[in-house]
Amino acid sequence: MSLQAENWFREQIKDKVTIQYQAGGGYLDGTMMSGDTQAGLIKFPTAGRVEAYKLTGAIQLVQGSNPDLSMIEVKPDDFESSAWYRTQDIYKSGPSERDAIARLITKSIRRKRDTIKLDALTAFHGLGGIDTIGDGTTVIDLLDTEGAAAEIFGTGAGEDEDDALFCPLPWMWWKQMLFYKEFADARYAGPENIPFSKRTKQQMKTVQSVNYFPMPDEYFTGPDGTSLYSWIWARNAMGAETPWNKEAPGFTQHPEYEGSPWLIKAGMGGCAVGIQKKGVKRLHFKKIDRPERPVVKTEAVTP
Repeated sequence: MSLQAENWFREQIKDKVTIQYQAGGGYLDGTMMSGDTQAGLIKFPTAGRVEAYKLTGAIQLVQGSNPDLSMIEVKPDDFESSAWYRTQDIYKSGPSERDAIARLITKSIRRKRDTIKLDALTAFHGLGGIDTIGDGTTVIDLLDTEGAAAEIFGTGAGEDEDDALFCPLPWMWWKQMLFYKEFADARYAGPENIPFSKRTKQQMKTVQSVNYFPMPDEYFTGPDGTSLYSWIWARNAMGAETPWNKEAPGFTQHPEYEGSPWLIKAGMGGCAVGIQKKGVKRLHFKKIDRPERPVVKTEAVTP
């Protein structure tokens, strides 16, 4: 026996239940290259390089290049989030409480979509060959991220229309970066087809073709209690795919259990994988408790 979600919300919701602060999730949707789903595997195609050659004027065979076509295959994992809701509680609670439970389930699935991408970045770095910018002892500076971006752009990344650079930052780093005028005055000018929420796009900044955005602190970790890691990457340097996603909770009653409780459930399947190491940089900077105003260099003028 099932119940449509809309049947739970016929009554007007006047007040919202206070939900413990937590990441809403979905911040990294669209920031990595999509793959093709075939026979239960996610396939990310890769290609090498082809060079032009000079025509000699002779009638001879062409000097065909090998584009080095290959495929990275990843098996997606499946995830689920669920909660029991007793029939007795349904009649005692109002639509606000029911809405709160549904939102909690949805948030958990959206967060999982983010964490599989961050886990893939960490695993990719663990294979070696990805530079780390900073040593964890200094406060993040716009010059640090711009230098990392320049190294990525120098490889030719970002030239394709579907390619772009992304850099999520914890909120204290984000506030620190706002002390730089070129960052504070910037507006989001990145890809319009990225499924960011309206609120996220309002906060995002595009500086020199790098798309920066803040994320809740729970997404960021470090090797100690004094520093944090983050990342900057080109979209086509990482692959991520969600072959199925049901973040809107389903409601099913289970009469085989005492009291015929309801099971609220949502789920998704997905995976992420590193593709090109040259398009990824790890950021390692000091964990700060408050922003620090950048030092303004001055020069003495000799009269």
